[in-house]
Amino acid sequence: MKLLALETIGTQMGACLWEDLRPRGFKTEKGGDNLMPLLDTLFRKAAWSPADLDAVAVDVGPGRFTGIRIGVTAARTLGQVLQKPVVEVNSLEAMAAQGAGWEAGKSFVWKFPHDLLCVLSEALHDEIYMAVWRFHRLADRGRTGAPERASHTFGHHFKLVHAPSLFPFGRFLSFFQSCFQQQTLLFVGPGAHRYRKSLQGAFKSRARFGPALENVDVRWVAALGSEKFFRREVKSFGQVQPLYLRPSYVEERLGQNTAQN
Repeated sequence: MKLLALETIGTQMGACLWEDLRPRGFKTEKGGDNLMPLLDTLFRKAAWSPADLDAVAVDVGPGRFTGIRIGVTAARTLGQVLQKPVVEVNSLEAMAAQGAGWEAGKSFVWKFPHDLLCVLSEALHDEIYMAVWRFHRLADRGRTGAPERASHTFGHHFKLVHAPSLFPFGRFLSFFQSCFQQQTLLFVGPGAHRYRKSLQGAFKSRARFGPALENVDVRWVAALGSEKFFRREVKSFGQVQPLYLRPSYVEERLGQNTAQN
């Protein structure tokens, strides 16, 4: 299976060519809004043709509005022109996979020492984008009594318990304290590091912290896209939608002006 993954929501854009369980090439650039030169370089270096692809994966957000539009538009266009399915990956699950230490295609016994994985990404006005996953410990054991070693997908080990949402940080903290009073939580993402002191004060020793992850790594978008492709979680180009979660700055200003008038 050959897949192209697109990542455009942060301060850098990237693309990754993925085959089976590993990247065959990837390229990132800081700034800029033109994907085409980057894709041309990537395909040439890998000696691939767009016609070789089985699917296109794209980070649909939440994140930078302009970046989301660029990525979604490119994925829709490629899906339409190539007549290939498109896989939606959201930025929070990509950060979750990256921050949890998951490595696609590796044979391992997972030793994730926390109950919950919480991704916090910064939004405007002291708000955060957040999502939470519960770690699923496998009970299966081999003949020797030791856990079996196998290549497991991110979705095999982590179950979504709170879908991507937008919260004022204070409301999020109050909500979390009431819902999770005993579990240990691994916080990852830029929002986790911005509010680290508040999280430590609220959850004490139960709060653990992973990497800040200022940008989503396109290789994790590719890995999750491949995983979803094999689960048949795909869409036609016309069904792909951006995940904004909030109105844009321009829409907010228009709403304020309308209310004042």
